[in-house]
Amino acid sequence: MNNVINFYEFRRHRKIKKFLRFVVIIGIITMLFVFTYLLIVTEMNHPTEFPSYIDPKP
Repeated sequence: MNNVINFYEFRRHRKIKKFLRFVVIIGIITMLFVFTYLLIVTEMNHPTEFPSYIDPKP
């Protein structure tokens, strides 16, 4: 009977490991999406006029 209890604990730990791995993968994917979104938004919101200290060359 002791072996059966250990087997069920092992199966439960395997399920917990799979679930945690799934959560970590989803978290990494969402962080990458947020990072790329922020990069795209900051690139699109660049200033329309150059700062005054940059003089255009004739």
